[in-house]
Amino acid sequence: MAEDKKCVVIDPGESERLLRVLEQHGWEPELFLLTHEHCDHMAGLDALRETYPQARFAASKVCNDGIQNTRLNMSRIMEVYLYFRGKPGIHYDPIVCRPADEIIEENAQLFWRGHTLRLVPMPGHTPGSAGIFLDEKVFFSGDYLIPDEEPLLRFPGGDADSYQKITEPFLQSLPAGIRICPGHGEPFDLQKK
Repeated sequence: MAEDKKCVVIDPGESERLLRVLEQHGWEPELFLLTHEHCDHMAGLDALRETYPQARFAASKVCNDGIQNTRLNMSRIMEVYLYFRGKPGIHYDPIVCRPADEIIEENAQLFWRGHTLRLVPMPGHTPGSAGIFLDEKVFFSGDYLIPDEEPLLRFPGGDADSYQKITEPFLQSLPAGIRICPGHGEPFDLQKK
């Protein structure tokens, strides 16, 4: 999301590709956020923080703890998981990110250049999973609401009970027509059955 050549970056999984996009558009990050702590969503975070030291990184305590733990952020085993999903050749070194600049509440509301970013805790996939609303019109869903995929709840820190009690009812309550930006794949408008 960009405004006046400034932007918010959500889930910087790849720093090289993202750096090219930022440079191509002349955008400068002011804020980094994560939908959750898995390495494929945060592998590029520290490199971007080095390149844009003025930008702040905000995370909940649970997500912040997860990015600093190779077991919880899956960087020790992501390669094996992707191999069995038919995606060989993707490599992740064990990653431990620097702590967040700002620890925020799990249900934080942040204001950025006239926009509202509202985080909603969505446990199940990871302890630190959160959805992020942008002005209540766009919803960044992380590893939930990926078309034709069931949420994965069996990774370290996964919790099927929390998903069923908290996250699944919340996801079912999202309004038809809201723009969904999943952590993998193309954005789409939510259709209700």
